[in-house]
Amino acid sequence: MALYYFDVNDNGVVYPDDQGIECADFPRVKKEAIRALVEMINDSVPDGDHHLIRIKVRQEGGDLVLQAAIRLDVESQRHSGAHKSPDPHAEG
Repeated sequence: MALYYFDVNDNGVVYPDDQGIECADFPRVKKEAIRALVEMINDSVPDGDHHLIRIKVRQEGGDLVLQAAIRLDVESQRHSGAHKSPDPHAEG
């Protein structure tokens, strides 16, 4: 197993990984990065309308092997009571 470091950039604040995680292969590295992103965005959901989390994964020697990101953007849409959605399933 090889040691990989998962450095996180959470809305511009960088958290370098100084411990690392042992992974058997690249598919496991990818799975760990995606799992971490989903967990972090889930934890941050009520904190605002815009959130960007990036993970850079590097090998023990420092070589970058993977970058992944997840973005949450919430935009409010104001409707007047007179406007009806063309979607018959939408609540209006």
